[in-house]
Amino acid sequence: MKSFIVLSVFAFILSLNINAQQFRPGFFCFEDAFLLSPGYSFDSQAELLASLGFDGIELEGLDNTDEKLMILDKYKLKVFMVYVQIDIDKEQPYDIRLNDFIKKVKDRDVTLWLHIHSDKFGPSDPSGDELCVPIIRKLADFANQYNVKIALYPHSRFWLEKAGDGVRLTQKIDRKNTGAVFNLCHFLKTDDRNSLEKRLKESIPYLAAVSVNGADDGITRDMEWSRLIQPLGNGSFDVLNILRILKINNYKGPVGLQCYDIKGDPSEFLTKSMGTWQNYLKELSVN
Repeated sequence: MKSFIVLSVFAFILSLNINAQQFRPGFFCFEDAFLLSPGYSFDSQAELLASLGFDGIELEGLDNTDEKLMILDKYKLKVFMVYVQIDIDKEQPYDIRLNDFIKKVKDRDVTLWLHIHSDKFGPSDPSGDELCVPIIRKLADFANQYNVKIALYPHSRFWLEKAGDGVRLTQKIDRKNTGAVFNLCHFLKTDDRNSLEKRLKESIPYLAAVSVNGADDGITRDMEWSRLIQPLGNGSFDVLNILRILKINNYKGPVGLQCYDIKGDPSEFLTKSMGTWQNYLKELSVN
């Protein structure tokens, strides 16, 4: 009887530990971390990310992808996202190389996150949905043949500007390989800061990806990007609370580190960001 009780207690403690550790999303770095540091070759970028413990990277567009894929394979890094422009007003709405790229990354679990533009419709104008939805459906159906996913990336002043736009379009597109994106810095710049937690919780069932970074809190719409995009661990905004909401609501997708226009040596601000990320995971493992 005593041995049964001991085993039961041990199993209970083990289950608690497994549950505590289960929030470990893939963590990738935006390629824009190196835009201000031309001295870093792509090989040296990949070497740094691998040494710091990143799971992979986001690629900015379709240039030099053969070489980049070979380098990433060498360092055992995954391509999580590829940043692709969509122009819903144009007869050819995206880069003509895209279909060939999709074939190339078959079964690599790659996601195309699409920044979507329009000259006819202003930011967040749902009147553009009738142009956008068939374009993305067609692309999603083609990509699905190669196990490639689609994520709708909200960006300040673009037609798809807010996380809510991505959710609305995801519902209309209605494809299993298509989802929305929650991008912290662009939410803070374009949306109602006070509704962030509520909007995030509502969007989680539709999310394909999330991006975070250090940022300041307050009247964020009026802030410059230098305050809204900082190394993880800098700024007054409680990024840990974003991750806690994701964990509590069973978010299963990856998390990316936005680094646009951060000054300094990437080896320094990425080391700081990774240290903060690891501390966040430790905190989430016990709370």
